[in-house]
Amino acid sequence: MIHARFILLFCVVLLAGAVRAATEEPRTRQKIKSVVIEGNEAFSDRRLKRLMLTRPHRFYSRSYYYPEVLQDDIRNLVLFYQLNGYLEAAVSDYIVDVDSIKNQARIEITLVEGEQTFIEGIGIFGAAAFSDSLILERIGVRKGDPFRRKKIQDGVLSILSLYADHGYFDAEVIPDIRINSETHRALVDINIKEKWQSRVADIRIEGLEKTRDRIVTRELSFRHGEVARYSRLLESQRLLYLTGLFQSVFIRPVSTAERDSMVKDILIDLKENESLEMNFYVGYGSVERGRARIELFNNNVAGSARKLGVAPYVSFISYGVETSFSEPRTFGLRWRTDLNMIYGYREEPTYDIERIGGRIVLGRTFIRRSTISLAYRYEKSDLSNVKVIINAGELENDIRSLKLALIFDTRDNLFNAQQGLYMEWSNELAGSFLQGSEDFYKLLWRFKYHHPVGQSTVLACALETGWTDYFGQSTEVPLNERFYLGGPNVLRGFDYRMVGPLDDKGEPLGGNFVIAVNLLEIRRVIYKMFGGVLFVDVGNVWEGIDNFDISDIRSAAGIGLRANTPIGIVRCDYGFNLDPQESEPSGKLYFSVGQAF
Repeated sequence: MIHARFILLFCVVLLAGAVRAATEEPRTRQKIKSVVIEGNEAFSDRRLKRLMLTRPHRFYSRSYYYPEVLQDDIRNLVLFYQLNGYLEAAVSDYIVDVDSIKNQARIEITLVEGEQTFIEGIGIFGAAAFSDSLILERIGVRKGDPFRRKKIQDGVLSILSLYADHGYFDAEVIPDIRINSETHRALVDINIKEKWQSRVADIRIEGLEKTRDRIVTRELSFRHGEVARYSRLLESQRLLYLTGLFQSVFIRPVSTAERDSMVKDILIDLKENESLEMNFYVGYGSVERGRARIELFNNNVAGSARKLGVAPYVSFISYGVETSFSEPRTFGLRWRTDLNMIYGYREEPTYDIERIGGRIVLGRTFIRRSTISLAYRYEKSDLSNVKVIINAGELENDIRSLKLALIFDTRDNLFNAQQGLYMEWSNELAGSFLQGSEDFYKLLWRFKYHHPVGQSTVLACALETGWTDYFGQSTEVPLNERFYLGGPNVLRGFDYRMVGPLDDKGEPLGGNFVIAVNLLEIRRVIYKMFGGVLFVDVGNVWEGIDNFDISDIRSAAGIGLRANTPIGIVRCDYGFNLDPQESEPSGKLYFSVGQAF
């Protein structure tokens, strides 16, 4: 029954959005039934229609006929042709056929493309600092190429960037284009006035109130007396933004007080963020139910860029507090040190756990979007209300471990990615020479991929696989260090943590080997802040890697709703268990905050 109710609710929401969207538009407007383009050979209908706002009306994409918008579309079509070398292109005629009974409009556009113009030759004049071949490479066009004015403009900007990157900030690049309309040939001359090469004089910092000057200068990629290179100014601007200390960063060369053309002062104009920050979160999730969290941060302690924070939290199944300290430059090097101390209590399906300890992480970005880190963990945990049989010595754990992690991340947004790739590999060793009461190792690999399809749809998938095992004096991996599966993020058709090995009473034991795959998730905007999701999840947990069997793979599929609120993504998912076994539910409803991955 819950299946039918949820599906009915989902359909009602979609129908209500569609009815509302339809009723908001006045009836006097004509829906666009079709748009037909004739006379085009160089470019497809699909390519040209993507340039237009006047498009056929669809269920989730309303489109109405506006004469002024159509006129703009016609001008854009002609401009597009001209920018691609069809200098004589024109729209010879267009027809708007209005059906007042059905309140529809059919549009037919007739194009005359004309003959395409090609480049006859390219001349370089005035270049002394760089070879003509390098300038030609920057201009990006060759003799015989179609004449595209936009590409030549981009080439001019590329040449200016080349000169600016070598200190020629006052260089001028002037294209001279001559077109023979009879032969449809174009001659392009690139006239360059190099002027002089500048070096860095003084570095002037403006806008600082709390932050120390040395915090800014240590992020700079240029120094006094060097050739002033534009790329290094941009890199320095990026690094200053990444500190999180500033709302805005502008770095530019300016004339010196002596007006010496051979040197430039570098002006760094900054606007600082507020140092003190307080965040308060309340929410509801199917696992934790009601929850609240308060975060207090000083993001710029004494103007040193060091960060200090404390975050107490509470929910129906957990409570605790986390403290953090961050040093962005360890011993003056580009290595970041993060220190976290935790105390927490949480109720899990199989046990309750009380933890106290800390972690120190040393890491840095070694290639853009790639990071490496080494973490030391010292944690004591006490298990209580254990519902499965384990060794008595496993109730209290003293874990000391080292973890090496590599991360590559190109996602455009950490919380609601529209595109990009995330990969993580980590290897953790506990015990052995580190002492502690537990000897085990853990390998983990994560993969996430997001790909946009059009403006309102995202295809996403994710994979997590991990392996852990004990060694030395230990006889098993601690209960709280094993893998569990099922819940609001993966295998959403199952109860929380109930996929994998179970004891005789049906309690989850966890396992030492896991494969969890969000095989496909289709996310689509339905109306404004609301969206819908279709998903398929597969995976399982095994007692050990030797127990792996492909036939054990479990699967779930489902639908969901998303609300993109100012405080984040609120989601509701219903997953169907595609092959329910005895005592398993046929489906599960989950509420949570944020995307599943």
